[in-house]
Amino acid sequence: MEALQWFCLGIISMLTINVMVYAHMVVKLKWYAIPLLLVGILDILFGIAWCGSSFIEGYAQSGALGLSVFAGSGLLMVIVTWRHLVAPGFKPA
Repeated sequence: MEALQWFCLGIISMLTINVMVYAHMVVKLKWYAIPLLLVGILDILFGIAWCGSSFIEGYAQSGALGLSVFAGSGLLMVIVTWRHLVAPGFKPA
């Protein structure tokens, strides 16, 4: 079960890397947009890994807290960065 968790985290990591490369190729990002997105994504992945391992070990309360604190703050960081720094660069077709 734990191997499936790490496999899924690897897939999510590669998908986010592809999205970041695509965004960097399409939009001319400011120098501080990529580190903000990267920190937010790593925070989300850490929260998911914390949650999964806590649920596997039987500590559901720790998993829920890790998911809400780490993944929630990372999601908030990614959303704010995307809306204010990345999305204005996309031009409607």
